[in-house]
Amino acid sequence: MSQYKALFLSESREYLRTIAEQVVALEQSPADRSAIDALFRGAHSLKGMAASMEYGDVVVVAHSMEDLMARVRDGALPFGAGVADLLLEGVDLIDALLQDVEEERPSSLPTDGYAARLASYVPAPEKKAKKPDEAPKAAPTAAEPAQASEPAPAAEAERAKESTTELGGTVRVKTELLDHLINLTGELVTNKQRLLSIGRELASPALNDAVSETSKLLRALHDEVMKVRLMPFEAISDRFQRSVRAVAKKSGKEINFELTGREIGLDRGVLEQLVDPLNHILRNAVDHGIEDGEERERAGKPARGLVKLSVSRDRDRIHITVRDDGRGMEPQSMIEAAVRKGLITPEEGELLSPRQALMLSCIPGFSTAKEVTDISGRGVGMDAVNAAIAKLGGTLGIESEPGQGTSITLKLPLTIAIIHALLVQCGQIKTAIPVNAVQRTVELSRRQIETVGRRQMFQLDDESIPLLSLNRVLGLPLGRFPDGILPLFVTEAKGRRVGMVVDRLLGQHELFVKRLGRPLDGMAGVAGGATLGDGEIVTILDISELL
Repeated sequence: MSQYKALFLSESREYLRTIAEQVVALEQSPADRSAIDALFRGAHSLKGMAASMEYGDVVVVAHSMEDLMARVRDGALPFGAGVADLLLEGVDLIDALLQDVEEERPSSLPTDGYAARLASYVPAPEKKAKKPDEAPKAAPTAAEPAQASEPAPAAEAERAKESTTELGGTVRVKTELLDHLINLTGELVTNKQRLLSIGRELASPALNDAVSETSKLLRALHDEVMKVRLMPFEAISDRFQRSVRAVAKKSGKEINFELTGREIGLDRGVLEQLVDPLNHILRNAVDHGIEDGEERERAGKPARGLVKLSVSRDRDRIHITVRDDGRGMEPQSMIEAAVRKGLITPEEGELLSPRQALMLSCIPGFSTAKEVTDISGRGVGMDAVNAAIAKLGGTLGIESEPGQGTSITLKLPLTIAIIHALLVQCGQIKTAIPVNAVQRTVELSRRQIETVGRRQMFQLDDESIPLLSLNRVLGLPLGRFPDGILPLFVTEAKGRRVGMVVDRLLGQHELFVKRLGRPLDGMAGVAGGATLGDGEIVTILDISELL
């Protein structure tokens, strides 16, 4: 049966993800009959697949979950937090068992104890007792259970039919093959740049036309390959539902969690690196942002807090927003906390706008939590979140209104494999900056530069922007500008705009990003490398990390 193991593992994990999502959803609306039936079918299908593969431990756990859901479906057991806890425990247990199967090691997890607890489970006694005249309704007749269970086989047959239809239009492909396809497409992009260079040298109209047509076809190929590489956000969304539920339970708060845009597709490379940053933001929203029930009621809010996670697409950018209706953040309090911790000087604090003050939360060591818990308050996390998003070529923005809540928005590129970048010259070195990190390019006259204290500044959009030299940051000799014009690009770091002076701006290029191997991958501020059309190798800089 080993030839079917990969398919079994893949499908089983899809069932586990669906089961976990439905459990969390059912806690919000426990009377949803369709969700109850779907949960029962999920456990039943998982049991059948494991039985056919002769994975006995998985069968024991899935069968126990199926029996528990049968009691809920037949009305013998109400769906409550206790049932949800047991089912989620089963999901984790099966996930661990699948890990054992994947790594071909014998399972060391006992499953009999779990099965026994589910079989003997009785809900907590605080449930409201039923009135005597309701007893006949609560006790079904002998015929009723049979009638209740009859739709299940029909529903199972319908589900099988749907699955067959889906399989007819889809095919499973190993991720390694998709990565190889991306690499080949990227190499073609590099080769296209080479042909463009040759065309310019030869001044051949026929060659230029052919290259232009090839460029259009390559763009279409790239777009199609990207679609294949995209994965729906729901591939990771179940983790966030469970994370919010766990933190709410631990902190004793009631939370409604809403998720929209789960069908939006993201590059697999981006999606995999979003789990930890989003988990941290959501945990912060529940533990630090949402007030407890009594405080909310005093403020005229419903006792149950609201946390929303929304995903949307704007052309080639993905917007992910986490919004809560909690206590919000006060910019002045943020500044005072940063000054108190010695992270900024009082003079620097006076210059910060409200938006910049909120971004202080991304400085390492910053925290306004009154007490440290095992969930948040140690001043770690948001700086790592900001760094992780910047590494993906994205940006993080914070908006907050005291007493009304906080909104954190991540703006990310659709793909991180092929990017548009601004090429710049610094001394003898050419380097690339992703255009996502470049707000605009400027040619600045020396007369427009003013000195404030020890810092050089210039005015842009009625804002004083500090000047830095990219040459100095990279440890290169400073450039000379005999005509008095300084080329620079404007970027953002920690919510503050900065002008980066370079020797020359060389224009935009489409680049295929290649990861750097050891030891270069340990260099701070280097996001990868790329080859230009003439064969020259350039490094791609992570400006936010450099700064």
